[in-house]
Amino acid sequence: MWRAIATAAAAAALLPAGSAGAQCTPRLAWHATRYKAVATRAAVPVDRRLGRGVILRCSTTRPAQVVSRVSLYAVRGVRPQVAVALRPSRPALYVSNAQPTAAERRVLDRLRGR
Repeated sequence: MWRAIATAAAAAALLPAGSAGAQCTPRLAWHATRYKAVATRAAVPVDRRLGRGVILRCSTTRPAQVVSRVSLYAVRGVRPQVAVALRPSRPALYVSNAQPTAAERRVLDRLRGR
């Protein structure tokens, strides 16, 4: 009985790192703005290159850590403060918490398939 409890406690001590990965997605940071990945159903219209951002790995015990530096691109019809894209070929859409305008909301909704 005590061995089972000790094993369960040891497993629970190791779970936050594994379970945090399932609950927490890596984020993107660029110019003091954080973005989260968003699934899209349509091709993301990529515009000009904005520069380089960093992918941040989430952690429950330590501050966010830089995983890699990536090139960022503007999304046509959306301000970079609202959304950016990675990779000009098969772009991945990242959206911030900034309030989009009505026109930007229509573009994002179309990309998300809403």
